Amino acid sequence: MSHGQTELTVGAVAVGVILVVFLSSLINGLQVGLMEDVVGPIPHITVEAATPEARPLWQMEGRNTGVVTQVEKMSSRKKQIEQWERLAATITRLPGVANVAPAAEGDGLVTRGAKTVGARIIGVIPEEQMKVISLSHRIVEGDFNKVDQESAAIGVKLANDLGVNIGDRLRVTSNLGITQTFRIVALFDMGMEDANKSWIYIGLSAAQGMFGFSRDITTFNIRTKHLFDANMVADQVRGICPLTVTSWMESNASFLDTLRMQNTSAVVVQAMTLLASAFGVASVMIVFVVQKSKDIGILKSMGATATQIRRIFILEGFGVGLGGALLGSGIGTGLCYLAKTMVVPGAVFGGKQATIVPMQFNMAYVLLASGVAIIMGLLSSVVPAHRAANLDPVEAIRRG
Repeated sequence: MSHGQTELTVGAVAVGVILVVFLSSLINGLQVGLMEDVVGPIPHITVEAATPEARPLWQMEGRNTGVVTQVEKMSSRKKQIEQWERLAATITRLPGVANVAPAAEGDGLVTRGAKTVGARIIGVIPEEQMKVISLSHRIVEGDFNKVDQESAAIGVKLANDLGVNIGDRLRVTSNLGITQTFRIVALFDMGMEDANKSWIYIGLSAAQGMFGFSRDITTFNIRTKHLFDANMVADQVRGICPLTVTSWMESNASFLDTLRMQNTSAVVVQAMTLLASAFGVASVMIVFVVQKSKDIGILKSMGATATQIRRIFILEGFGVGLGGALLGSGIGTGLCYLAKTMVVPGAVFGGKQATIVPMQFNMAYVLLASGVAIIMGLLSSVVPAHRAANLDPVEAIRRG
């Protein structure tokens, strides 16, 4: 094969490898960022006591009523989980569970001066809560670990609406009318509008007192060892307790469907790219067989066997695949790392500073693309090698 043909063929394989490495890193980076934005601020599994449905008075025990004309809406107050420590220990022992954090949640109001806004009050043990959701890089200012019975963490939108900052105090009133003052020790940005404008974290015991829960809680937040094992672990939790169990995968089914379609599209694009490269290599080698048919005929007339001729072309295909794999993987890796350095000032994606294109490099992509390129080089040489091996030496020399 001439120098020009060799370079062209190796280049075709290298382009295929570059595209596979770059596209794989790009798609994986996009998915990792989206997953972090969607799943990061929430637990993988939530366990809650079932809230009883509203019932008419005539269905209530001990009620002797004549005619009931309507069903009154129940309070938003959640039912409690009693003796939760024992259940938490049992859930923690499940094989797929990484961490379990208790929480006492309810609705209320937050007041600063003349401003009052509705809020979702969440009582937590801060160090445990940080183990079940990605909070560390979502803290804009302050220290979430300082949340306790007199200190709170609030969303950046809520802080802006109330005109408060770290060190300021605000009044929190539960839906039972119990009011307590808290000092702000942390501001967070969950990446969710509702959370940023209404969530307020306080100490677990403070929330229990404000909602009259005694030592009970309303929710278990669970983090699984593997993100996509959430449904399996949720089924295990359902098997040991009669509570309402919800996994993030069940709550975000449409999001998962979108990711699956994205993965399928990516595989199709990458496969077509490599296939196009394979056809390019095969066509160049077929042309090479035609150009060198006279030389092949001379070799066969001198005693070269069909197996030897076939081996020459297969080794040629292997060399082209190996050269394209090395060149493409090197350039593709360099482009991935270059893209990771091109940041967008002030923008955040997946809890980190955003880059122009989201990249998540993985050496497995390089190895896979290189392996496929080498195999592709070998396979694309099979037809030309077979054709060369079957050339009639007399006809080849005469028509060469």
